[in-house]
Amino acid sequence: MAGFRISHLSTTVALAALAVAGCNRTPNANQALLDYQSAAAPLPTLPATLPMTDIAAPPPAPAPAAAALPDTRPIRTVRVHDPRRGAEYAYADAASRFSDALGEAPPDYGFDYAGVQPWAWEGYDDSLVFAEPVSGGYRTYYYQPGEEQPYFVRDPYYSYGYDNGQLAVVYDAGGDIVPWEDYGPQVVYASRYLVRGRDLWRASRGDRISINVQNWTNYRINYFNQQQRWDAARSRQPLWVNYAQQDAAAQRHWQAEQARRRIDQQRFDAWQAQGFRAAPPPRAIPAQWQQASWARDPHRFTPVAATVAGGAAVAAGALIAHNAQLHRQQQQQLMQAQQANTVRLQREQALQQQQQRAFAAREQAQARSFQAGQQREMQQQAALARQQQAQAARQQQNERILAQRQQAQANAQRAQQARTERVAIQREQQAARIQQQQQRVAAQREQQAARAQQQQQRLVAQREQQAARAQRDQQVRSERVTMQREQQAARMQQQQERAAAQREQQAARAEREQQMRAERATAQREQQQARIERANVQREQQAARAEQQQARAQEMAQRRQQAEAARAQQAQARAVQHAESRPAPRPEPQRPAPHRENPHGGR
Repeated sequence: MAGFRISHLSTTVALAALAVAGCNRTPNANQALLDYQSAAAPLPTLPATLPMTDIAAPPPAPAPAAAALPDTRPIRTVRVHDPRRGAEYAYADAASRFSDALGEAPPDYGFDYAGVQPWAWEGYDDSLVFAEPVSGGYRTYYYQPGEEQPYFVRDPYYSYGYDNGQLAVVYDAGGDIVPWEDYGPQVVYASRYLVRGRDLWRASRGDRISINVQNWTNYRINYFNQQQRWDAARSRQPLWVNYAQQDAAAQRHWQAEQARRRIDQQRFDAWQAQGFRAAPPPRAIPAQWQQASWARDPHRFTPVAATVAGGAAVAAGALIAHNAQLHRQQQQQLMQAQQANTVRLQREQALQQQQQRAFAAREQAQARSFQAGQQREMQQQAALARQQQAQAARQQQNERILAQRQQAQANAQRAQQARTERVAIQREQQAARIQQQQQRVAAQREQQAARAQQQQQRLVAQREQQAARAQRDQQVRSERVTMQREQQAARMQQQQERAAAQREQQAARAEREQQMRAERATAQREQQQARIERANVQREQQAARAEQQQARAQEMAQRRQQAEAARAQQAQARAVQHAESRPAPRPEPQRPAPHRENPHGGR
C-alpha cells in the first residue's frame, strides 16, 4: 500500500500510559481524585458544561456520510509493532475507558458546524468526545487533552486509530483488526474523518449551546445502543481484553470522572421523573472550576464536594444526601399544591351546594317536569359522551396507526439509506480493488517493456559485434590480397631481372668467357639473396598472421569480460529489487495512556 511505514509510536501513541502518568499511588498517599483532576488540568476558559434546556428545538440534523464528505489527500498509513500482545487495541481501549466513565450522563454542551450540532462531553483532564448523528447511528471523535485532532473515530461500520495524524489501525464493527493490505476505501474515509475532526474541534472553540432535553430523551437510545454493541465487541476480542487487563491504573484515573457523571445522570433522571416541570438541574463541576467566570452561578453549577479514598464512597454518600434533599423538597411542594387544591375544591363545592339549594327552592313547583327533562338531557348527554368517546378512541387508534406507519416509513427510509451507504462502500471497495488490479497490470506491462528493451539492446549489441567482426575479416582479406599482389610483383620483377641478366650473359658470353664465371658467381649470389628475401617475406607473413590471431584473441577476451560484467549488473539489480520488496522489521510500541496536563497548559 502506498505510503506504508512501520510506526515507531511516539509518546502520543501510548494513550493509556499518558493518561495515568502519576496515578500509581499507595493507599496512604491517595488524594481526592476530584481535587487532583481539577488541579492537574488547566482552568477551562470556555464553558466546559452547560445546564440543559427545555426550550423547543428541531430534531438534530444528520451529518454527511463518509462518501459525501469533501475529498482530501490520503493520509500516511503506519503499523503497530507488536500486535501479538494487543498493542493495536490501545486506541480503542483509551476511547472505551473514557466512554465507560461518562456512562449515560447527558452531554455537556453542543455547538454548530455546517448545519449540524454535535454533542460534546468534556472531561476533567480536558479530554473530549464529540458525537454527530449519521445514517445508521452516530459518528464519534475522541481527543486527548490539548489535542486539536482526534486519536480515535468510530462510525456505525468501522473505527479508526490515529498516530499523530497517521492511520495506525482500522477495526470493523465486530472489533476485529482489518489487515492493512485490505484497507481499500477505508484509507479515504479515515483521511476525511481526520480533516472533519480538526474542523469540529475548531468549531467547538466558538459559541456553545445547551443540550435540548427533548432531543436527548428521544435520540439517546440510538447512541447508547451503538455504545453497547461496541462494548460487546470488546468482550469478544481476547487480545483487547488482555491489553485492558495490563493497565488497571487507567481505571483509577477515570474514577473522578465517573463519580461526576453519575451525579449528572441521577439529577437528569430526577428531573425527568418530574416531567421536566422544574428548572433544569445544575451541572456537577470540580471545585476548582468555580474560579472560572462562567461557573459562578450556584443555580447552574454546583461543585462535586466529594473525595475518593480507595473508591467513590464519599461521593456516593453526598449524592444520596443531595437526592434525598431534592426528594423532600419535591414532596413538600407536592403536598402544598395538594392542600391548596383541596381548599379550592371545598370552596367550589360549598358554593355549588348553596346555589343548588336556592335553585331548588325557586323551582320546586316544576321539579317533576324539570327532573324529567333533566333525565332526558342526561341521557342525551350520555349518548353524546359515548359517541365522543368512541370517536376519540377511533381518532386515537387512527393516530396510532398513522404513527406506526410513519415510524415504519422512517425505519424503511433509514434502512434504505443504510443499504445505499453500504452499496456505496462496496462500490468504492470494488473500485479500489479494480484500481489495484490495474496498477498490477500496469506494473507487469512496464516489466515486459523493460525486458523487451533489454532484449532489443542485446540484439543491437550482437549486430554491432557481427558488423565489427565482418569489418575485421574484410580488413584481413584486404591485407592478404595486398600482400599477395606485392609478392607477385616481386616475383615478376625478379623474373624480369633474371631475363635481363640472361640477355646480358648471352651478349657477354661471346665477348668474354672469363667474365661468365664471374657473372655466374654473381648470379648465384643474387639467387641466394633472392632466397633470403623470400624467406624474409615468409617470416613477415607469419608475423602478420600471428598478430591477427592475437588481436582476435584479445577481442574475444574483451567480449567475454563485457558479457560477465552485464550478467553481474543484472544479478545485482535483482538482489536490490528483492531486498526492497521484503518488509522492514517492526519496532516495539509504547503503551497508550491519557496525557497529564501541567497547570500552565503544556503537555
